[in-house]
Amino acid sequence: MSVQDHQEHPIPESVRDQAVAWFTLAQSGEISPQQQEQLQQWRQADPQHERAWQRFTTLTQQLQRRSQQLSTPLARQTLQQTRTLERDRRQVLKLLLGAGLLGGTAWQASDSFWVQSALADYHTATGERRHHTLSDGTQIWLNTRTLLDAQYDTQERRLTLRQGEVDILTASDPAGRPLLVYTAEARLQPLGTRFTVRRENDGHGTLVSVSSGRVAASLKAGGEALVVDAHSQAWISSTRVYPAQPANLNDTAWIDGFIVAERMRLEDFAQELARYLPGILRCEPAVADLRLSGSYPLNNPGQIFSMLEQSLPVKVQQRTRYWVTLTAR
Repeated sequence: MSVQDHQEHPIPESVRDQAVAWFTLAQSGEISPQQQEQLQQWRQADPQHERAWQRFTTLTQQLQRRSQQLSTPLARQTLQQTRTLERDRRQVLKLLLGAGLLGGTAWQASDSFWVQSALADYHTATGERRHHTLSDGTQIWLNTRTLLDAQYDTQERRLTLRQGEVDILTASDPAGRPLLVYTAEARLQPLGTRFTVRRENDGHGTLVSVSSGRVAASLKAGGEALVVDAHSQAWISSTRVYPAQPANLNDTAWIDGFIVAERMRLEDFAQELARYLPGILRCEPAVADLRLSGSYPLNNPGQIFSMLEQSLPVKVQQRTRYWVTLTAR
């Protein structure tokens, strides 16, 4: 299916809910022959039903592959290394659950990234970045671990960012429909614009940064809108739209495959880099306040670590590919 077809026929939320119900029943092992026949009828009744079902089939295969990883020496080694700190043990357990490494329990969790990615119209995995052109000509760039839904109807063009980061270059619509971008906290209406929306899956809020044009930002629940001008950014919490501040022009370097740092704290750099890496990246307090500048290629983590060791008095300890610590040299 082409990107255009994919956009013009997003899976409605009602169909997703039905797919979840059927999938849960089928996986329970208690589905009756009559229910199995009803499931087949439901799948055949609408192409959207089958699309939703196939997404869950893909999800199951992903979870099965990841559940097998627990039996490997690498997985056991990662778990054993959590003995160093109780906090790190909790982090790894969260990682394993979020990645589906704990098997069938992961798909049952309503906040599982793998479940949500199977349902999202557009999504990226850890470290992945993608570009799409929508049916109206609007272009979107998805950053790492991003979940985005698209719903176009006769009244509006709606994008819903559930997690991650997306850069949007808007296109005018011949039908005159407004383009609206929603997150859990925010309602954003671009006014001839290129802008970036970022929302991490921690419930802290939404950041909108405008490259050109303007964006009207308001709470999702309603209220007065704040117009964010070009080269500015604004933070939206669940209760407030904060005043606009100058934007960091380097924040969109990920589109070209880089993290650009200008006297950035090493701990802040590590937190940003960790978004693109599987596993855990830690920065010890002894080196957290070191400053660094430069352009770091996201497609080559090994080169990034080498650059850090060459430019700073740090050592990169790689216990495994999934467990990296930045410590004093």
